[in-house]
Amino acid sequence: MGGVVFDRYPRFEELTGWLQQFAVEYPDLVELTTIGNSHEGRELWLLTVTNRASGPAGDKPALWLDGNIHATEVTASVALVHLVHRLCTGYGTDVRITRALDTRTFYIVPRLNPDGAELALSEVPSVVRSTTRPWPIAEQLDGLIPADIDHDGRQLQMRVVDPNGMWKPYVTDPRLLIARDPDEDGPGPYYRLLTEGRVQNYDGLRVPTAQRLAGIDSNRNFPAAWTRKVPGGAGGGGDFPGSEPEIAALLRAVTDRPNICGYFAYHTFAGYHLRPFCDQPDSAYPADDLWAYEALGERATAITGYPCVSTWHGFRYHPSEIITGVSTDFMYGHLGVFAWVTEFWNPLAAAGLDGRHPIDWYRDHPLDDELQLLAWVDDNVVDGYVDWYEYDHPELGTVELGGWHVAKVFRNPPPHLLEAEVAPHSELALFQALSSPLLRHRTTVVERIGNGCWRVRVAVENSGWMPTNVTQRAIDQGVVQPLVARALLPSGAKLAGGTERVELGQLSGRALHTSAMRQFSTADPSTDVGVAEWIVEAPVGTSFEVEFCHDRAGRVTTTITLV
Repeated sequence: MGGVVFDRYPRFEELTGWLQQFAVEYPDLVELTTIGNSHEGRELWLLTVTNRASGPAGDKPALWLDGNIHATEVTASVALVHLVHRLCTGYGTDVRITRALDTRTFYIVPRLNPDGAELALSEVPSVVRSTTRPWPIAEQLDGLIPADIDHDGRQLQMRVVDPNGMWKPYVTDPRLLIARDPDEDGPGPYYRLLTEGRVQNYDGLRVPTAQRLAGIDSNRNFPAAWTRKVPGGAGGGGDFPGSEPEIAALLRAVTDRPNICGYFAYHTFAGYHLRPFCDQPDSAYPADDLWAYEALGERATAITGYPCVSTWHGFRYHPSEIITGVSTDFMYGHLGVFAWVTEFWNPLAAAGLDGRHPIDWYRDHPLDDELQLLAWVDDNVVDGYVDWYEYDHPELGTVELGGWHVAKVFRNPPPHLLEAEVAPHSELALFQALSSPLLRHRTTVVERIGNGCWRVRVAVENSGWMPTNVTQRAIDQGVVQPLVARALLPSGAKLAGGTERVELGQLSGRALHTSAMRQFSTADPSTDVGVAEWIVEAPVGTSFEVEFCHDRAGRVTTTITLV
């Protein structure tokens, strides 16, 4: 598709043009709508991708994906555009993509936070955690306010000569700052290290960190163990769960689509897939859900190379703190669908520093690791580490700007590595979509029993890996309805036995039924098959339809002829 590229990060206008182009070029596969508008009024675009000729989007099991809820994490938007491109260009030539779009639906929101992303991608960038709405107060408090103060398109670091500074130049490579030894004192030079920015109401002595004016973290605004203030976090949870227009729109959109069976939230950076819970250990899971999550995670790692971990057990910013109000906890905990956060990009792994934990490493690491990362950056990321240069700071006087260009090295992959980073995740989305439950007609048995009556038995099966309920959590939460069969009789026919509407409960899938031990210990029960039966009184040759519907497993209709 002309115009769409994967070697840069588009601003909102360009991204919108790409999405509109998909809808124009692939009208049978792509519908472009919105789920609402951002705080500043930008559209929250939704692409519904499926083969509409094989049935309505809402009648098929679905996978929901969204990204860029955090302002600077723009890799997410490109990854989701890549997925749309892969689906559209592969339909009709790639067997798995064709099967997926004929039988499933993809709901894709490439940029959930267009306001914050627009700031991050502007010519003079400005960094906020999520949206631009002032919170908790509409007044900028005093202290260091991060900004691109020399308007060169980079927000770097500032180092200030300070006899009590914590940092000193590394002798072998003076660009790099290393920590002073615990017992070290002397002439220095020593430096205080700050984020590039202005100091509002500087008192000549102290540089406190100013409270963020835009202080909400939208991924703490979901109704899942929500708290207003996030301890130690980068932003707060907002006024109440769903208080932010972007999150309110998302909550309404996903609850209006009961066919959703899986969820991905695209973020950066770590090179990990994270699963719920954020606020509870794995003992909170129904065992079957945990085992299924682990099986899906093994495949996710095999496809993308990213490890899969529990957020509680393997991705905590501080051992005494928990994360609350997160999208994946809502999607699994409340709606009972398999939900993942994908944290794209791990610069440590790119530099050959394998096995480093993506949180713990930033707390402390060997100097050799940083030298290896710096050497990789010098070879692969232009201006990834900027030589220090003097700048006449309006409050602090002479400072030096430079150091790590965080936006280029850490927050997102360098543009020339972007497509290779995101491409495997389109294959993962395809895999998880094809793992969802799917109703399929199995057989119909019609038996004439006399007096103008017929016994009609129709069987359907769940041909998917997941059960029709997707998770046990969905049953426990009461958010999944049973499989329903209906006999749609014409005039001149009536039921002599049974009811028009028959509830058949849930059907199992192949999940957890194919472990090595099970083939030695038990037979496979037919819990994946549902049978509806009616006694129909009608003339010979009467035809009518039988319909099977399940919110998450789709719709199957078969025509019965009484002969």
